[in-house]
Amino acid sequence: MPITITKTKPPPPAMVDIHLPTVICNSDASWKAKTKMAELGWIFTDQIATELNCGDLIKKHVSSPSMAEALKIREALTQATTLDITHIWLRSDSQAIVKAISSRRRPAELHGVLSDIDLLINSSSSHFSFCPISFIFRDFTWHADLLANDCMAFYNNSGP
Repeated sequence: MPITITKTKPPPPAMVDIHLPTVICNSDASWKAKTKMAELGWIFTDQIATELNCGDLIKKHVSSPSMAEALKIREALTQATTLDITHIWLRSDSQAIVKAISSRRRPAELHGVLSDIDLLINSSSSHFSFCPISFIFRDFTWHADLLANDCMAFYNNSGP
């Protein structure tokens, strides 16, 4: 009898008690050690996965992959503020950054960027009235990853 091997998908992201209308933000970042450059990408969707907006950015002089992950969250929140989004669910494939933001513990290297994120989310003058953050598996951030990679390819082809 032949053996059947099935590949299973990871479980869906942890569910959050979503308030309507909540925008979902999936984000991704990658870091190039040789150049110290980071590719940042984020996608804003509604609750049925219709793309509402997206963004990507290249950052120079980024010290580490963790810094790239923190920068992508800050940039996504900044764009959400610009778009007047008040209810947003941040989802990241970086467990370390999700934990650092949620616990409000800041590694020395990330202190400044995580403090910016904390102000954007938790200050009394925050634009956001609903802003949970959750870890999701990388399989769910593929669209943001494509944006970040396209951004880097454009940068590399256009010259410094």
